[in-house]
Amino acid sequence: MRGPGQADCAVAIGRPLGEVVTLRVLESSLNCSAGEMLLLWGRLTWRKMCRKLLGMTFSSKTNTLVVRQRCGRPGGGVLLRYGSQPTPETFYRECDMQLFGPWGEIVSPSPSPAARNAGGCRLFINVAPHARIAIRALATDMGTGTEGANDSYISIRDIHSLRTTTFRGQQVLYWESESSQAEMEFSEGFLKAKASLRGQYWMLQSWVPGQDPQSWKGKEGT
Repeated sequence: MRGPGQADCAVAIGRPLGEVVTLRVLESSLNCSAGEMLLLWGRLTWRKMCRKLLGMTFSSKTNTLVVRQRCGRPGGGVLLRYGSQPTPETFYRECDMQLFGPWGEIVSPSPSPAARNAGGCRLFINVAPHARIAIRALATDMGTGTEGANDSYISIRDIHSLRTTTFRGQQVLYWESESSQAEMEFSEGFLKAKASLRGQYWMLQSWVPGQDPQSWKGKEGT
């Protein structure tokens, strides 16, 4: 993360579910007293650092990691090597799914009858680190007006702000994130009711280098 145009930048690293991202700092010329730093964030991860970076190793807690560098001097920055390894913890469920890229199709999971769905199934969506996510979908057969209808729902969470929106009943739903990572959860009641959801997600431009990720509420884009 050095050279022209690399002074203040971010990169997203993604691996399959069941793996974690590993980083090693090979070189660093960050000036800590000038406010230069390296930021790491993702699900269950938020870390800010600058001093004693050379040779440091870091492992994420999930399969994705965003690395952002703040550097005020052209030509300064860090050199990193990344890889991945199997996760030492069981964070994912059998029916969880992962989507990467600027857009894609969303289809609710259809787990096998033998699958254990305690807590439901989740869909993780990741786009470029300078972007937000828009989701539009149609939910049907969610059991509105029947016993146990409140147990059938879809929730969508922004990973960074932790803002969560819950949808119940048959409807066309629309949602926008404040950051580049989102998590959809299909409740156990949704799965038992054999409800369905089909839709799409796409990328919205949001913040520009120099903004703090905590303040991502940027303008809408196309």
